[in-house]
Amino acid sequence: MKKHYLLIFCLLLVAGSLFSQDVNDLKLRVEKGSIQMATDDGQFKFGIGGRIFMDAAAYFDDKTDLGSGSEIRDARLLFKATVWKNWDAKINIGFDGGNASLKDVFLQYNINTNSFFRAGHFLEPFGIEQTESSKTIKFMNFSSTVEAFRPGRNLGVSYDRWGKNYYWALGLFGSDTDNWSEGDEGFGLTSRFVFAPINEDGTIFHIGISGSYRSTDEDEYLGRGYNKTVKYKSRGATHIERRSFIDAEIEHAKDQFKYGIELITSGGPVVLQAEYIKTKVNIDMPESWGNYNFIEEYKANGYYAQLGWLIKGGNYKYKMKSARLANPKPGSIELLARYNKTNLNDSDSNIMGGEQKDISLGCTWYVNHNVLMKLNFTNVDLDENALNGEENFNMIQTRLQFSF
Repeated sequence: MKKHYLLIFCLLLVAGSLFSQDVNDLKLRVEKGSIQMATDDGQFKFGIGGRIFMDAAAYFDDKTDLGSGSEIRDARLLFKATVWKNWDAKINIGFDGGNASLKDVFLQYNINTNSFFRAGHFLEPFGIEQTESSKTIKFMNFSSTVEAFRPGRNLGVSYDRWGKNYYWALGLFGSDTDNWSEGDEGFGLTSRFVFAPINEDGTIFHIGISGSYRSTDEDEYLGRGYNKTVKYKSRGATHIERRSFIDAEIEHAKDQFKYGIELITSGGPVVLQAEYIKTKVNIDMPESWGNYNFIEEYKANGYYAQLGWLIKGGNYKYKMKSARLANPKPGSIELLARYNKTNLNDSDSNIMGGEQKDISLGCTWYVNHNVLMKLNFTNVDLDENALNGEENFNMIQTRLQFSF
C-alpha cells in the first residue's frame, strides 16, 4: 500500500495549495511549452505536464531472432505545485506498457536558492545519466552500462547543495514502491560530488564521483530471513526488443557497493561526456557451502563515452543546479556518437553474465520546446556468455517525442 499512500498524500498537498487561495488570484501562462498557473507574488504555483514517446525499431539480427516493431515507449502525466514559495511537490505518473507506475513523487523544502531537502520517491544521486530524465538523455536509450548498474528510483530523503563551481548531494533510501516481500527492507546510502571549475557559455569542464552502498532486502520463509538475489542486466541499447542480452544473478547477496567517475568537457558546439562504473557484491556464503572453494564477492564494471556536435543551435550550456548539460535550444540539430562496454563476467566468482560492446550514432532535431525527433543506429557485439552466445547485430531506431 506504500505507493497508494504516497499518491494520495501528494494529491492532497497539490489540492490544498490550490484551494488555499482564491482562484481569481491565479493567472494562467505558458512558459517554454509548459502550462502553469501562479499568483502575482509567486507564493503559489501550479503546473501540469506530460509526455509521449512513439518509437520504432528495425533489427538486423544474427543468432537471435529479434522482433522489429513499434511501441508507445512512454506516456506520463505530471502535476507540480509550489506552496508558500519554499515548498515544492511533484507527482509524475508513468503508463509504460499500459500499467500505471509512480515515477517522481516527492515533497521538497527549498532552504535557499542553492540548497534543498527532498523526501519521497525519486532518483538516487548517482552519476550523470542516472539522474537525468529519459526526456533529455542524448540517445533514445540509456547506455547499457548505466542501465545495468544504476540504482534507479527509491523511497528516501536527500540533501542537495550547489555553488558557482560545485554540486553535492547525499541521500538515504529504502526500496522502491513495488517492494512487497516479507522480511526486513534493505537500505541505501548514495552520494554524488561534482567540481566544475570552468562553466561558461561554450567552455565547460566537469569532473565528478559518485558512491552508493546498499544492503539487500530479506525474504522471509518459515520464520527465517534469506538474503535476496542481486541482478545486473541490459537489453542492448533498445527497448522494443525486451530480452536482456547480458544478465548476471548473484544469489545470497549480503550487500553491494558501487562507485562512478564522470566527465563532461565542451568547447563551443562540441561536447564529450563519459562515465565509468564499478560494482562489488558481497555474498553471504551459506554454511552448507563451507567445503567448497567459493569466492565471497562478485565484481563487474562498465563505461561509455559519447560525443555531441551541435551543427545548428550554438554552443552547449551547463546547469550547476543539476550538474548536467542544459537542453539545446529549440531549432537545434545535434549529431551524436557513443561507445559503450559493459562487462558482467567475473571468473573469480564463476558468475559469467556476459560482455557487451556497442557503438551508436544518432541525430536529434529539437523542433521546438515540445517536439523533438531522434534517429539512432547501433551495432551490438556480444561475447560467448551472452543470452545466445557470441553474436553481432545492428539496429535502426527512431522516436517522435512530444512533451509539455
